Amino acid sequence: MLRPFLVTASLLAALPAQAETRCGWYHNPTPANVILEDADGQWWLSMQGRAPVPGFEDAYTTAFDDRLRIDYAGQVTQRYGYSCACAEGEFDASRGQYDTVLSVSRLTEIPLSRCEQDPALPAP
Repeated sequence: MLRPFLVTASLLAALPAQAETRCGWYHNPTPANVILEDADGQWWLSMQGRAPVPGFEDAYTTAFDDRLRIDYAGQVTQRYGYSCACAEGEFDASRGQYDTVLSVSRLTEIPLSRCEQDPALPAP
């Protein structure tokens, strides 16, 4: 009777990832390294030395050019640091750590206070 289970499991594994919105800390610690960190973990949108996730570059330039961030020393900056954001796209938590984001369709900066007050998020 294991066979129906295996067929069902293989069909579910073949389903495409679902479009969803994830919100949390938006980290840009160094050039080309961009991570969204929510209650479920880290979602790499861009990694130095690799092509960015499909759609990321369009979503980034539309949403985040010239925005202020907080650097990791707590100072306001327009360079590298963190802010609070939501990413709409396709995510697949069953993949390896750096391959979980399949595509990004939209990035939206949200108030820093939303991340600061979310008990499910780690400290930035």
